[in-house]
Amino acid sequence: MAAPAVPPQPSAPTADISADDGLPRLLPTSIRGHHVYYGWYIVGVAFAVSMMSTGLQAYTLGVFLKPMEADLGWTRTDLSFGQTVSTICSGFVAFWIGPLLDRHGGRMMLVVGAVIMGVGFVVMSQVHEIWQYLLVRGVLVTGGAAGAGGLVLNVALSNWFIRRRGIAIAVGAMGVSVAALVLPFVATTLIEAYGWRESWALIGIAIPVVIVPMSLIVMRRRPEDHGLVPDGGLSSAPPSKAKAVSTALQGVHWTRRQAMQTRSLWMLIATFSLASMGLSALLLHLIPYLSDTGLSSGQAASAFGMVGLAGLLSKPLWGMALDRLNTAKCAAAEFMLMAAGLLAVMSTDHVVSLHASVFVLGLGIGGVSTVQEVVWADYFGRTSIGTIRGLSRPFQVLASAGGPLFAAIVFDARGSYEFAFAIFIATYLVATVLILLTPYPTPPAPPEEPAGHERIARVEVRPSSTATRPSPATGSPTS
Repeated sequence: MAAPAVPPQPSAPTADISADDGLPRLLPTSIRGHHVYYGWYIVGVAFAVSMMSTGLQAYTLGVFLKPMEADLGWTRTDLSFGQTVSTICSGFVAFWIGPLLDRHGGRMMLVVGAVIMGVGFVVMSQVHEIWQYLLVRGVLVTGGAAGAGGLVLNVALSNWFIRRRGIAIAVGAMGVSVAALVLPFVATTLIEAYGWRESWALIGIAIPVVIVPMSLIVMRRRPEDHGLVPDGGLSSAPPSKAKAVSTALQGVHWTRRQAMQTRSLWMLIATFSLASMGLSALLLHLIPYLSDTGLSSGQAASAFGMVGLAGLLSKPLWGMALDRLNTAKCAAAEFMLMAAGLLAVMSTDHVVSLHASVFVLGLGIGGVSTVQEVVWADYFGRTSIGTIRGLSRPFQVLASAGGPLFAAIVFDARGSYEFAFAIFIATYLVATVLILLTPYPTPPAPPEEPAGHERIARVEVRPSSTATRPSPATGSPTS
């Protein structure tokens, strides 16, 4: 049976964009006679902003841990709890940010988020009590990072790209991998030269200085707002068999209630929540585990660095795979790589094989942000993707916050991480099965239907199926 009908797309725009389209004139629309699609400038902003926001949020606290511990007399548990508060706060902030992104786009969200995040880091340089640290790190910095973080960037990229969404999100997310390789060294150098307080302040100043100008100049909500089309109208050819159903869903609008009534939403939430538990725990506890196997501190840090290296190398590959293959199968492959890598880590204590095992684990981790965002956009389209992601984030954040705590409790009770890691392998395997069983959602019926208009048939389509399903463009069944 034929794939579902795909709404026709406008032809590719020319490089001669009108002066009143709201796009900056300083950015070239063509290079050596080749048209430059404006969406790739959005990708460039996503790369830089993700490095400065998500990267700083995720990869600098460890560098500041010991200096703050020595100066303030706090325990590492105190400082780590700030990260837990931050994780929980980010999920609830995302719930409110999502719908705003669909209505207004992420331009001003990035600006406001960068300013708040920068102020938060400056204030962090002045904390003296643990409650001050928890409030600043867990609420102020996190609130800013949510406004200038991955959710905002990936919603923007999902709106500007459909057929090349995978590679666009992958390149944007590479900023986080670069941050993992560069920012710890930069932070260490700053602390050695100026001390931890001054370093936090300098980082706080740098964030809005970098993010605000490029956000104001470059960021835009959707290509249609400026007379353009997703992907630049690169191809009028029909989508591949694996992408036909997803392409037909791109223009569907969902309310929160409509999305919550679909089985697909809850299955995807369960899938990615299960995967989040192990990932957050491994990022915190993998180095201690490697040290327990007999590796020196330097060897453990070197082995852990394979996560960043593998992520940087694999993100473009994940992007290309997502643009060509079934996204559910890509997600399943990501989960299987993480399970296989973690099992390999648990099965050896040799320094070389541990490096190789962590690299395999890193290949799976490298696909986490890219695969997840493309899956959500493929299943629920792009017009309501902020609302959908805002709905899902609190559940995933709670799971992510619970993973490290679970691993710590297991270690304290058993003196080993083995049982916790075995549970995480099981969660990856369950997530693999869940994503492969998750059907595409049935589009909601139009809010108002003319007399005699036939309602949309309630037919669920599994990711690999090409069975009959309704066309979102017409509301009538197609085959």
